[in-house]
Amino acid sequence: MKVAIVVAGLIVVVVAALVAIQPSFLKPASLALVKKSDIFGFSPGMTFEEASKLVSQRHYLCRQSRGSHTLECDINGAKVTIDSDEADARHPIWRVNATLNNPGAEEAAVKSISDQFNAQALKDREGWTWIVGRGLKLSYDGLALNLVDEAAAARLRKEDAKR
Repeated sequence: MKVAIVVAGLIVVVVAALVAIQPSFLKPASLALVKKSDIFGFSPGMTFEEASKLVSQRHYLCRQSRGSHTLECDINGAKVTIDSDEADARHPIWRVNATLNNPGAEEAAVKSISDQFNAQALKDREGWTWIVGRGLKLSYDGLALNLVDEAAAARLRKEDAKR
């Protein structure tokens, strides 16, 4: 009986040490691979119609720019702009930009963004960058978050250069 108590105690100590050293040890494996790839529910790749439904469901205050498929929203103190591909009939979102009202300390914001998107930040000249999904790049310059579908952005730049 005493041996069983000692073994159980050792198991508890080992698990506690593992959690202290590696907190993600207790996270389910399915959550470890999940990466957030949206800002306020808007994500590159979703259609303009899906974005409009999201606005209605969440009661966001948004307006559509006249003659375009760009939404400008005020969400929780952030000015959010959602740009879609005008040439494609489904008008897929290719960029979501959120200018934050009061982002606070840059280091804390970068850590918070890294935690939310489950991604490692990379520092560059313009600010911070994360790869958050298949072909999605998130950047932060200390004031604004910019989530872009890199392939769609490159295609749109190429089309603009031809004009």
